[in-house]
Formats: sequence, structure tokens, C-alpha cells
Amino acid sequence: MLEEFTPLVSQYGLWIVFFGMMTEGTIMIIVSGILCYFGMLSLEETILVAIFGALIGDQFWYFVGRYYGQNILNRFPLLQQRIKKLEDSVKKRGIWLAFSGRFIYSGAILFPVTLGTYGYLHKKFTLFNTLGIIVWSMLGISLGYILGTGAEHVFGKIKKIEQFIALVLIIIILVWVIKPYFNSREKV
Repeated sequence: MLEEFTPLVSQYGLWIVFFGMMTEGTIMIIVSGILCYFGMLSLEETILVAIFGALIGDQFWYFVGRYYGQNILNRFPLLQQRIKKLEDSVKKRGIWLAFSGRFIYSGAILFPVTLGTYGYLHKKFTLFNTLGIIVWSMLGISLGYILGTGAEHVFGKIKKIEQFIALVLIIIILVWVIKPYFNSREKV
């Protein structure tokens, strides 16, 4: 039954990866690696598309912050409080914010918007953000690929869509369970 979806994933999968990477992309990058393991997507193409999608997304969010950041902050006080906490970090550790945005849960949108809002140099943002995205994409897809291998050991050769959906749901639940841990670390 899973074979029935292979042509569909092969035809539209890279587009889904591209648009998924324009936002957080944590689950998307891992699922992409799993799809690469099962041969539904090309590993090399998926890595390139994931990098390109994340770059486009992060540039978009940077410019949203640059040109509309103050207006957005004035309309959303809770967001303003969260971004205000990062203002000193932009000055002291802007390079690390640009590099690590994709590695930190909720950082893929928050960090570029913050760096744009506080006028962080665009060339510097682009350089370090690109380096971070390349590392993040390769690691995330590799992790998904490894999870695909592990899933095959648990489920056997995945041939039914139900098994694949179960694997994706397990990943989503794991991310959902781990999220409070990262949120509590942010508050410390």
C-alpha cells in the first residue's frame, strides 16, 4: 500500500519539503530523511531543496523584522516581550543567533525576525544563517534517515501506509513531548 503513495511523494515531495522548510521545519526535515531512506525522495535533492527552502524562509522573516518589526511588536505585546529579551543578545551574540536559529525550537522564525527588527547587518546574517542551515539540514535529514532504519527494524519492511503514518505520529509526539523541556530552558 505504501508503494501507491511513492509516485505522489516523488512528484510533490520536494515541493512540500521546500515550503515546509520556510517555517520551523523540525518535523518536516526528519520526515524528509525518512522518505529518503525509503527511496521516495532523492537524498541529495532533498538536502538541496531543504537548504534552499530554509534560506528563502529565513530571508523572508529577516525582512519582515527589518521593515515591519516595530509595527508587529506594537500590535502584539507578548511577542514584543519575547523579542525584547533578545535585544541584548543581538548585540552580543548576533552571529550565534543567526547560525543557531534552526537548531533551537521556535528559533527559525523568532531569530530572523529579531535580527531584522534590531537592524543586524544583513550580510552577516546571511553568511552565518546559511552556514547554520546547511549543518541543520544535513543533520536533520540524516537523523530522519537513521530513524527510517530504526523503524524498519521495529516494523520490518514498511509496506503499509498505516505503519508509515504510525512512524510519523511517533515523531510528532516526541517533538510535542520534548517541546516543554526546551520552553522551560528558555525561561531560565
